[in-house]
Amino acid sequence: MLPSCISDTVRGMKSTPECMACLFDQAIRTAQLITPETKIHEKIIRTLAARVAGMSLEDNPAVLSQHVYDVAAEVSGVIDPYKQLKKETNQKAMELLPRLEELVFQSDDPLKNAVHLAVAGNVIDFGINADMDVEKDVLAIAEQSFAIDHLEEFRKQLSPGVKLLYLGDNSGEIVFDRVLLEELLELEADVVFAVKSGPIINDVTMEDAEFTGITGITRVIETGSNDIGVNWEKSSEEFKKIFLEADIILGKGHGNFETLSGSPYNMFSLLKAKCVCVARELGVPLGSIVFRENLL
Repeated sequence: MLPSCISDTVRGMKSTPECMACLFDQAIRTAQLITPETKIHEKIIRTLAARVAGMSLEDNPAVLSQHVYDVAAEVSGVIDPYKQLKKETNQKAMELLPRLEELVFQSDDPLKNAVHLAVAGNVIDFGINADMDVEKDVLAIAEQSFAIDHLEEFRKQLSPGVKLLYLGDNSGEIVFDRVLLEELLELEADVVFAVKSGPIINDVTMEDAEFTGITGITRVIETGSNDIGVNWEKSSEEFKKIFLEADIILGKGHGNFETLSGSPYNMFSLLKAKCVCVARELGVPLGSIVFRENLL
């Protein structure tokens, strides 16, 4: 029988010194988005620096990154600095939706194409890559081959009625998730889509799910917190129950991989390796796309 508490069994991947350096890049990008005032930028960096001294590399990178956005909010009073960018990215991605659906549902293998487009959407991450062209960059990834491809293992488990928890990642990307969700529902999977309970970087919230129409096609729940990835201690009882009862957990993006890597649950990770630390953990070249079953 599997354990009933993630925190008893897994803490995700460990951090590295590169992760600490990355925190300051994230902080300055966020500070500049909040205000042009350099004094505020400086205060955010100095406050973060004081916290970094007490951080442990035993924690996963998502836990470390959480401090960046907590500090930025505390210093500036702005709790959702990416709000406008999220809105714009969702709008741009929604313009692509008819094209994405055509690419999937008129293909010989809709599931394969839907998975490929869903991971292509994972390039939309302002925490790591602030400069991107949604259409150009995303559709370029759709032509890339997977460095790790466990699609067939995933396909074999998609019997009608299978309980699948889909852990969402970023705004904009959620539109690409919608296409995969539509295909999973077509295959008669019982799908629940999870979003954050509050703003953190450009991660998806209920507002994004409503704007992109996902609330109209499947059940959507909140995790119970605004933490990057999954923070079990802060997760809601509803989220925990659905997580533990799921036959399959599909985790999108860095945050979900960083916090759930090594989990004893039946999980598939779908992401682009956008930093050297995650690429190293996965054993793939930087920039690779991965659809990996959690093999223990």
